[in-house]
Amino acid sequence: MLALSAVWGAAAAAQTVPVQAPPASQAQAESSAVTAVEEVVVTGSRVARAGFTAPTPVTVLGGDQLAASSPTTLGESLKQIPALNSSVGPRGAQTSSGQGGAYLDLRGLGPSRTLTLLDGRRFVPGDGSGLVDTNLFPQALVERVEVVTGGASAAYGSDAVGGVVNFILNKKFEGFKGEVQGGVSNYNDDYEQKYNFAYGRSFAEGRGHLIGSVEYFKSNGVDQRLDRPVAQQSCQVISLPAGSPTLRDFACGVRVSNANFGGLITNTALAGTTFTAEGQPIPFNYGTLRTGATMVGGDGVIPQFAPLTSAIDKRIAFLRGSWDLTPKTNVYLEASYGVVGLGYQVGSYHNQLGTTALAIRRDNAFLPTSLRDRMTTLNLQTFSLGRYDNDIPQSKVTTDNTTYRLVGGINGEIGGWKWDGYFERGDNKRKLQIGNDLLQARYVEAADAVVSPTTGAIVCRSSLTTPGNGCVPINVFGYHPPSDGAFRYITATNAAIQKSYEHLVAFNLSGEPFSTWAGPVSLATGVEYREQGFDQKVDALSETFNPVTNSPGPFRVGNPKAQSGSYNIKEGYVETVVPLAKDMAWAQELELNAAARYTDYSTSGGVTTWKVGLSYTPVRGVRFRATRSKDIRAPNLYELYQKGQSNYIVSIFDRVNSVTATNVKQLQLGNPNLVPEEAETTTFGVVYQPSFAPGLGLSIDYYNIDIQNAISTPSAQQLINDCAAGAQDRCAFLHRDAGGALIGVDLVNLNLSAFKTRGVDIEASYGFDLSAIKESLPGRINARVIGSYVDTFTSIVPGTPVVNRAGEANNPQWRWNAQATYDADPWSLFVQARYTGEVSYDLSTVDTDLRQLKIKPETLIDTRIAYKLPTDSGAWTSYFSVTNVFNNLPPAFAPTAGSYDPIGRFYRVGLKFSY
Repeated sequence: MLALSAVWGAAAAAQTVPVQAPPASQAQAESSAVTAVEEVVVTGSRVARAGFTAPTPVTVLGGDQLAASSPTTLGESLKQIPALNSSVGPRGAQTSSGQGGAYLDLRGLGPSRTLTLLDGRRFVPGDGSGLVDTNLFPQALVERVEVVTGGASAAYGSDAVGGVVNFILNKKFEGFKGEVQGGVSNYNDDYEQKYNFAYGRSFAEGRGHLIGSVEYFKSNGVDQRLDRPVAQQSCQVISLPAGSPTLRDFACGVRVSNANFGGLITNTALAGTTFTAEGQPIPFNYGTLRTGATMVGGDGVIPQFAPLTSAIDKRIAFLRGSWDLTPKTNVYLEASYGVVGLGYQVGSYHNQLGTTALAIRRDNAFLPTSLRDRMTTLNLQTFSLGRYDNDIPQSKVTTDNTTYRLVGGINGEIGGWKWDGYFERGDNKRKLQIGNDLLQARYVEAADAVVSPTTGAIVCRSSLTTPGNGCVPINVFGYHPPSDGAFRYITATNAAIQKSYEHLVAFNLSGEPFSTWAGPVSLATGVEYREQGFDQKVDALSETFNPVTNSPGPFRVGNPKAQSGSYNIKEGYVETVVPLAKDMAWAQELELNAAARYTDYSTSGGVTTWKVGLSYTPVRGVRFRATRSKDIRAPNLYELYQKGQSNYIVSIFDRVNSVTATNVKQLQLGNPNLVPEEAETTTFGVVYQPSFAPGLGLSIDYYNIDIQNAISTPSAQQLINDCAAGAQDRCAFLHRDAGGALIGVDLVNLNLSAFKTRGVDIEASYGFDLSAIKESLPGRINARVIGSYVDTFTSIVPGTPVVNRAGEANNPQWRWNAQATYDADPWSLFVQARYTGEVSYDLSTVDTDLRQLKIKPETLIDTRIAYKLPTDSGAWTSYFSVTNVFNNLPPAFAPTAGSYDPIGRFYRVGLKFSY
């Protein structure tokens, strides 16, 4: 089940390994005796040479191990690794601005700073963000995944600032295999099903080889956050009333104070009036700690709307054929097709509150008579009504990503030099729809209902001055679902279709031009040309003017813009390995690894990256490694050319005015003047494989990453805080109404920041037969521990305080993953522990703003038991898996992604077979 005992992870960094792994019962020390059928180069270097071990740390994960640790998708499996714990998956899609893909994120530096490869080659991005969705990879054929946890731009190109994740396919697979799996959560939701099948065979006496796979995965997702106890507690940070010792505090039982289902009057002498379902006015009971947006207790709405996880429907097909033209020349062609559908509800009901609250006039046709009489007595013409529309279906976001990718190439060997050339053509079509999206101006028109002076019928006021405008009135007092005609008038589908592409050609050459006294000098060189672009078309309404927000975009959320952009990149690299010493008294082996790459961007010009590393083995079993590199990340197409997509922030603390603002519109904008980020990365560590304990491997590595000219988009809260702290340039991104209330925030990409992070990675693995302890004991144990300690994680922005966020809720200082497998044919047992250390809620706060809150450590336990069925042919294995065995839900105030599991205990059963 877990054949990873043949691979050391970090201890086996970047060495050549045989494809044909030893049996699970065989000690790792014996693996070198296995006859290699094909030499495979582990990620970390372009140099292909037997026995070469690159100085860059590499963690290797076998396909079976990934399936055991999280038997859903590859992206969810890789999130178990501490260095990848910040990766984004469908569980991260909780608002209309997310797309629900699976994007890998090393070191928490952002998915755009992690280069994701398939068989050492780039994969077409899903949109203009440049991010690669690993949902589209052929999971059934993945043999292993290699994670380079250090800068690798000189070897692999742009984006490898945090590192590289390389998915390696089993291109020589023979036979037929498949898997069927089903699962359900402890709360009887998030039903999932998975089917995958793979086939491979050689033909023409081994000259040709064919592999292919088809896969289907579906998860229903969880739309209602309130289906979990932690959300029912409604814990969040709230603003405190004036005169409190701090501006904000942590509270549970939080409710909305400025709106209610069916409506809440928020001003005039009628304030504090809400409505029954039938529309009759009744008093609204306010809770304690009441401010303009929130309170604790009372009658208000519980503001826990965002979904926990998006639904996903994935269909993947992959086909690869290769042919030996000569014994040393091979051609190949591979094609992949994928459709990934995602769906989740927008993170709130339609609402009118704060700056978008309804102005209700005294002559409104649906206004209860008792209220109209009171308005007459009080001489009131209007009042403000805050409302959550639970009588209108919520908006639903759906995306369909369709990807086509074709790769063809030829490789061979001449005179001891290996060469390969290939092309890639990748095209993606993403269709985004937000159904039942509210047209804000039309809703305001429909809510302003009056009695026609000519017919006596209830009509929209706007229809009196513009007959035939199509407006159909709605009753906003109480629970009154709109008529079909009214629903069609106030809602529509907000849609965008984006086509993106990646086309590239590349050629690589490697060999050993000469030798020194310590051994042959290896050289690898290559060139690449790449084009990327995107073009987005939107529905006819999305770019029209919205008088409610006084900005383009009539919908409450979404409002994508027609946009496009493209660039091309030309690259060339050279890498060498120079042996400096071998079999000396002071050095069993000493090697220098150096690389340089020149990259020319059509948008910003040329950049040179480099890497220098040493690998030193003083005695057998001990190896020291160190690297220093300069790495880059070019701005992606969205960062350059995005024209904006908007959504609403339900509530946000306006530190400038010391109040909580509601319904604040934020707009994302690109910047064509961006230049590439530049990073300097240092790593050094030691690997220990003692000869007295075959099967034991230990490694510890220090890293330090310093990114300058970092492309960042300050969050809405950060822009507000910076403005309050005196950064006037940030105030320009905030939009306020005539009264000074915050109504909008522009999020603009800037080469403004610097990132610094440093820490330590620790890894240990051990595999042994129990018979070594006592001859009569059956089976084998394979164990592995991967840990990560983050000492520094800072974002440095001119004019703002520098805060080390290592140890904050989204950046724990300590993360551990421990796994153990016991194999005793026909049974096997897998156990995994995932540990997150104690964290602080927000390290940037001061005592007068928000007190510090510590969130306790968390350990999640997963297990899987498998049984090999007795059969006359083939191999059949049934299994039962439980993730989060003790149903640990996120603590109050903890994030619902990353290290924590918002879904809870999950059960899966499955059946695997192979012939």
